Amino acid sequence: MRLNMLKFKKRLMHTGSQPKMRRADLIRKCKLIIPCFLCIISARAQEITRRHVDSLLLQKEVAGTATERLSSVLQLAEFFSQLRHPNPAQLDSASYFINQAEQLNHRSPQTEINFRISLIRSAFYKSKGEPKAGRALLEQTIQEIKQAHNWVLLGKAYFELSEYYSQDFLQQTMVTRINYLNLAVSAFERTDHLVELARCYRLLADLHQMMNNYTLAFSEAKKALGYYKQAHYTETQGLYALLGRLFYTQGDYRTAIDYELTALRIATASSADNVRLICQINNNLGYDFIKLGENPKAITYFSRALEIAKTEKDNATVYLLAGNIVDVYLRMNQPQKAKAFLNQITQKFAYPSGKLYEGGDEVSQTYLKIYLALKQYDTAKRYCDELIRQTNNPNLNIYARSSYYELIIKYYTATAGFAEALKYLKLNQNVLKKIGNDNDLGTNEILWFHLDTAQRQYQSAIYHLISANTIKDSIFNSTKSKQIEQLQIDYGTRQKEAQIALLNEKSKFEQANLRQANQVKNLTIGAICLLLIIAILLFRQNLHKQKNNEVVTSKNILLEDLLSQKEWLLKEVHHRVKNNLQIVMSILNTQSAYLQNDVALEAIRGSQHRVNAIALLHQKLYSGTTAALVSMPAYIAELIDYLSDSFDTSFRKIKIRQILEPLSLDPALAVPIGLILNEAITNAIKYAFDHDGGEIQVSLFVADNGEAILKVSDTGRGLPPDFDFCQANSLGMEMMKALGKQLKGKFAIENTHGVTLMITFPIEQNHLEVFEERNYLSTDQEVNS
Repeated sequence: MRLNMLKFKKRLMHTGSQPKMRRADLIRKCKLIIPCFLCIISARAQEITRRHVDSLLLQKEVAGTATERLSSVLQLAEFFSQLRHPNPAQLDSASYFINQAEQLNHRSPQTEINFRISLIRSAFYKSKGEPKAGRALLEQTIQEIKQAHNWVLLGKAYFELSEYYSQDFLQQTMVTRINYLNLAVSAFERTDHLVELARCYRLLADLHQMMNNYTLAFSEAKKALGYYKQAHYTETQGLYALLGRLFYTQGDYRTAIDYELTALRIATASSADNVRLICQINNNLGYDFIKLGENPKAITYFSRALEIAKTEKDNATVYLLAGNIVDVYLRMNQPQKAKAFLNQITQKFAYPSGKLYEGGDEVSQTYLKIYLALKQYDTAKRYCDELIRQTNNPNLNIYARSSYYELIIKYYTATAGFAEALKYLKLNQNVLKKIGNDNDLGTNEILWFHLDTAQRQYQSAIYHLISANTIKDSIFNSTKSKQIEQLQIDYGTRQKEAQIALLNEKSKFEQANLRQANQVKNLTIGAICLLLIIAILLFRQNLHKQKNNEVVTSKNILLEDLLSQKEWLLKEVHHRVKNNLQIVMSILNTQSAYLQNDVALEAIRGSQHRVNAIALLHQKLYSGTTAALVSMPAYIAELIDYLSDSFDTSFRKIKIRQILEPLSLDPALAVPIGLILNEAITNAIKYAFDHDGGEIQVSLFVADNGEAILKVSDTGRGLPPDFDFCQANSLGMEMMKALGKQLKGKFAIENTHGVTLMITFPIEQNHLEVFEERNYLSTDQEVNS
């Protein structure tokens, strides 16, 4: 729950005449900036994270029952209805899920679900900017929940109703909000919902400390902490930050720092969105260190908060924190550094156009303080005139008005404008009486004392100094009385807690002894039983393992036999296929002896070469170590040997060079490759060269992208200029095209300095085996003439 409604609840007030900052000054500045940030940090919790939303969206789609689906939809509707600054799309999502929840509940109406939907719709109206409709629906729902005696939902409803009064910090508004929170507490106390109860007490403590009722605030904060601990709830960073502020108001700055640092540690380690709270905590730590006189540390923490505000693109907060840092520089008597720093801020960040709740002009106030410290009164006058102009605004926040008056009084006192200073002293006194803060009245008396001293009206000056001291003593006595009262309460509480703790420890000790005796007996019996069970299980497991091993061994032997038989069968098949192909070649050879037609004879010989290419492949398969893969270097070498012998390449002065990567391929790839090589090499031998001969190069390798490349090139005369590969319709060319498609490859022919035929085709891992030593095989076949 975002119980801390403020980004920063305290501001540093710098007065040139007083070296120390007063508590009332901080309180006044606290109340001055509260409205500026209420719209940013709400007391409502966002218990559902973005990751949880994604999970709920998935659950909604796969929910097995209507109840599960309805639960997911309700949580999604609640999430989108309670977003801090929802955009139109998020509001549409909220409306969609609310309507879907109503439809799902309509099938089997449940009164409690109807109440929950009404609470969510009320929050939706508030987020949508329709608070009147939301509050009316909520008040009607509260009456219905009362009649149903549903204390959990009644507590949540009252808590939600209190949120409608979180937009300003007027006394009556805060009283109304406290009343609704007390009603929520009364409802939650009748349930076991400790976390919700703790949140109510935490918010009550925050409101009471803003109303200066620190005793009650301390009591409520400690109750909240107790309930959180009882519920084992760990997201307590906001409560520890609140306790730090409370100890700050009591002047116990070291304890305040301890609580703030604890809050910072929890917030940083949490997975929740604590960015703004971390910013607030750093700001509070800055004030703590100011009170201890450790100004450099104060600047460090203010600067950390400033960086968060910059990241969040919250310019209003940027200027508030910049003002804090400027005030520290002024306390360190470094006005030039303060001026340079503020100039950087005003150059980089635009000042917010609107002043929420007429909270005041932070820039003009800060520059006026700087130029007063520099004694550059001419420049200071411009900012003083701007503050005077703003005091004519009837809607100006009363605390801002008092702050303006104080700076205007200092300016006129410093520039000898005594009549104007007196005028604003009287105006400020009237304002401070309305505020009802004695410490601020004492500050005004000190300013009056400085004015009278400057005019050498010493009798009046002494009167105002005595008045200031009287107020100071009264405040001191009141503060001490409250501190003593708080100490007495704490002492009594600690005594009772110590007595209760002692009794609890005694009871725990006796129970521990009894439990220990029972545990020893139970452990002994359990250990014996466990050992017996383990022994039996181990014995059974060992028997089972032996049986499994025997089965696995027998199956492995059987599989090895089957694989061996399969290999021999495959080799026998390949052997018979090769023999059959050899018979076909013999028939073709016999037929060629009776042919007189040269064209037919050439066709027969071409067929012989093609059949031989396939026969060689089957020979390699049955003669190799495995019948599944073909060694491509050996296969291609034998194919080239055969073609060389058939065409007598040595006589034709043709040299065939082989550059082959040691690959073994599946027969499905090896057969098309062999036939393509047969056609390409045959064509090159027959048509590429004249009587001077030349060179043919055959290469096969795997590229870096995993594709295989088959290339056949010659240094012959090349193709005719008008040759069109796409239109070529010879048998050999058509075969190569078809075989290239069978390989799923890309077919290309280059006609430069001879002919280069290249096919790029993919190969799968189960079709490929690369030898361990991947050295390219390069052989030449050449017969000199």
